[in-house]
Amino acid sequence: MSADLGPALALLHRLINDKNAPENCPEHFAADSELCRLYDDLAKIRQAFIALAAGDLDRRITLKGYLAGVVKTLQANLKHLTWQTQMIASGDFSQRLDFMGDFSKAFNSMTEQLASSSRIIREKEAELQAINAGLSQEIAARRQAQAALAESEAHYRNLTENMQDVVWVLDAGTLRFTYISPSVVQLRGYRPEEILAAPLEAALTAASAAEVRAMVDAALVEYRAGRGLPAGYTTAEVEQPCKDGSSVWTEVVTHWVVNDRSGAPEVHGVTRDITERRAFQEELRRQATIDELTGTFNRRHFLAGAEMEVHRCVRHGPPLSLLMLDIDHFKQVNDTFGHAVGDLALQAVAAALTRLLRRTDSLGRLGGEEFALLLVETDLGTAEVVAERFRAEVAAIDLHTDDGRPVPLRVSIGVTEYRPVADTMSMMLFRADQGLYQAKKGGRNRVVSVP
Repeated sequence: MSADLGPALALLHRLINDKNAPENCPEHFAADSELCRLYDDLAKIRQAFIALAAGDLDRRITLKGYLAGVVKTLQANLKHLTWQTQMIASGDFSQRLDFMGDFSKAFNSMTEQLASSSRIIREKEAELQAINAGLSQEIAARRQAQAALAESEAHYRNLTENMQDVVWVLDAGTLRFTYISPSVVQLRGYRPEEILAAPLEAALTAASAAEVRAMVDAALVEYRAGRGLPAGYTTAEVEQPCKDGSSVWTEVVTHWVVNDRSGAPEVHGVTRDITERRAFQEELRRQATIDELTGTFNRRHFLAGAEMEVHRCVRHGPPLSLLMLDIDHFKQVNDTFGHAVGDLALQAVAAALTRLLRRTDSLGRLGGEEFALLLVETDLGTAEVVAERFRAEVAAIDLHTDDGRPVPLRVSIGVTEYRPVADTMSMMLFRADQGLYQAKKGGRNRVVSVP
């Protein structure tokens, strides 16, 4: 070994093997520019591997070259594996791996076992539901007998007329209500006598009324053929019109009964206001899919939708393009004007992009100042034109601080399109990110496409 190479090799060995190796080339080697450049490149690759080992899959790898590309591919594969694991956690056991050797076999075996276990559980749940349905029928019959023996009609009316839920009886032959409790006034604004005088269609939306009529007709055909009435209880969510012109969402629980006096089949039901519950469910859905600051799709929901579009392209072959967009010098905006203005900048950019989107396109915030746009049935050439339109729209944003200082906003955009043979969303994200990197490197405020 040459004595002159000894210190340089020792330095590189330390970078590879020493946990506390310096991140930058030591100053006493500064005269050897080639050594320092090699050292800095290896240091960046080392930092990328350290980040991957620590579970940081979002670290940007700016270095170019074969080994850096390998690290980026590993990062993209690990991101895709993370997404697949999340899909499995949500109940999608169709996920499979084909790029990690023996681990892929173990992973695929695990998902197959999970799918089998899930199927067995569903079968057992169905059996339990059938058992519960039978038990509910027996319990209902017992309660009905006990009520007939222990309680008078006056006590029954006192109970139903003082509860918040609406109790009602529908004659199956005429489709007219024969009883409805006074609480319907609080629910829908109508008095009981108004409900009793009106046909079934007045109590439901047109679609719901048609469904109820079809259900009743089918049950009566079975009953008149001697096969009895439907057993058990049925629960459904129904939108009902109110007297003031609004509507209310309700949960309706129904049960078929043969009238003791007339022998005619009836539907007994209880209706409950579920407006707050549905609003809560809708808010949960919104929080699970929408980025709180910008109102765009969040990363998880955007990528899930993008994967579905890729699968659709595999089956049907329409063009599909992906744009990755990053606000130029966003850190400088935050440092100069404050994070509150930075938030306003993110909102302004999201609003500008949304204005130009078609209803079929998707916009998501991937994190920080980075956005992604999925353009369905759009080839690369058209996507480049659209990207330029987005870039110009952002550049035209007129944003000022409270004290009147202008906040200039510019974006760099990377563009790619779906490749018909064996392409994936991870690959498209990688290519679009490469285009974004080239746009940044080329001076920012520009569009670069990677076919």
